[in-house]
Amino acid sequence: MSKITLFDIRFARDSVFERICKAAQLAAMVGFASAGTRFTTHIRGENVWAFQSLSLLLGGSRVLLAVQYTVNICLIHERMRPAAKGLSIIVAALLASSLVYFGMYLAFQEDHGIHSYIWTVWFILFGFEMWMVMGVSYITPDIGFEDTHLVVRMGLLTLIIIGEGVIAVTRIANKTVRPGGWTKWSFVHILGVTTSVYFLWQAYFDVSPRGPLGRLSQQAWAQLHFPFHVALILLLEGSQILALTLDVTLKLTYLAETILFACEEPRPEAEVAIRLLRSTIADMEIDYSRGAMKEKTIISDILEELPTLPLCPMNVTSNVYFLTHDRIDDLVGNVTAALFSSMGITPSEDRDISQLNNNQLLMMYVEVLGFVYVYFFVVASIAMFLFAAFMLLAHRHQRKLYVGIGAAVRLTLAVLVLGVVSFVRHFALAYAFMTSPVILYAFTVILLTVLLVDRLLDHFEERSQAKDRSTRESDAQLLSSGPRVVVVESSSCRVAISQERLT
Repeated sequence: MSKITLFDIRFARDSVFERICKAAQLAAMVGFASAGTRFTTHIRGENVWAFQSLSLLLGGSRVLLAVQYTVNICLIHERMRPAAKGLSIIVAALLASSLVYFGMYLAFQEDHGIHSYIWTVWFILFGFEMWMVMGVSYITPDIGFEDTHLVVRMGLLTLIIIGEGVIAVTRIANKTVRPGGWTKWSFVHILGVTTSVYFLWQAYFDVSPRGPLGRLSQQAWAQLHFPFHVALILLLEGSQILALTLDVTLKLTYLAETILFACEEPRPEAEVAIRLLRSTIADMEIDYSRGAMKEKTIISDILEELPTLPLCPMNVTSNVYFLTHDRIDDLVGNVTAALFSSMGITPSEDRDISQLNNNQLLMMYVEVLGFVYVYFFVVASIAMFLFAAFMLLAHRHQRKLYVGIGAAVRLTLAVLVLGVVSFVRHFALAYAFMTSPVILYAFTVILLTVLLVDRLLDHFEERSQAKDRSTRESDAQLLSSGPRVVVVESSSCRVAISQERLT
């Protein structure tokens, strides 16, 4: 989308050809949305088609964009030869990257034995395309971004991405609230994601340019938006996964409480306890179709066997009784696996989860999510570094001192956020953090701190400006009421008349 933006703000004109291109680009976006649902960080046999489809779509979109640039070359090559030469370089770069995308279609095939993370080459190509388009446009006359609405378009793209985050909040609310209705914890989880999206919006638009940018500043502003948009997407996606993880741990807590209730004094009737256990699992509304059909069968078998077996051991005299240990592990373990599978999180194929009890299984899935934990806070730190750069480019404050303070605060908080990643070295600490709602509010508090500092700097700057205005007004009044010197000049002499008061 960003490459299309760089073309549209300079060359797009309303024509039949442009409308056909827009229809093709819209079709490509639909294809991205369809194939993107099967995207994972690790290529597997069942989703390799998604990576191949994305490669074809990326390659095709670059070919289409090259055709659009070529049409403009044909229109201007006689009158603007240097500009046509620069556009030819851009076309060559786009065609070269499209060939790499098409070649990656073959590389994704399983029989080539290519490494599972070859999709990261896409990001290298994204950077190559960005630097070629922006760099050639910068050094070539008549095709630069001066007198364009590049800054506004980048802001609109950012707003679209943040809007996707708002849509994601509605999906999270649907998944967490629909099964059992609103609870205090579901409210806390959804509020954490919502406030994060809201403060991201405020933090970005607070550092938007207040006036026109210089040529170099405009280039820097636009180029920084490409990594910023990637960081935003990963940040919003990571917050969703963390919120859903908290929802899973909450459901497992409810299941454990239901199991304990079955053996507490006074004990409920066996039929009541089993019915409550069934309803607790049913209320989770697990999507077994996402790789959890085996777990569904095991859960159903256990629930069918429960009426024929003693729910609680009879030789225990304490107030709290437990179900048979094997039954707890089998039931809770399979529910845990099914819940995480419904989120699209599955263990590696060589991992035998049947040998793990429920606590070990939960810990294993949290270890899998440790990658999400790391990249969430790394990306959050990158976002804060970029906010600091935007602060310097946008000149939010007129005084350089306040601009420097605002940027320094953002840099300090970026380092602080990056330090949170060190929790991974102590898994028990990271596990406690990931299963606590505090993790959803960690970055929100950072953004809130930035906003409060900006408001404080605004207040100080307004006071300083008011003081300066008052001083200037006082000086003006003194000059208007005090004695003046009248100087009369001619071509031959200068006569100064002192102490002449004007009336």
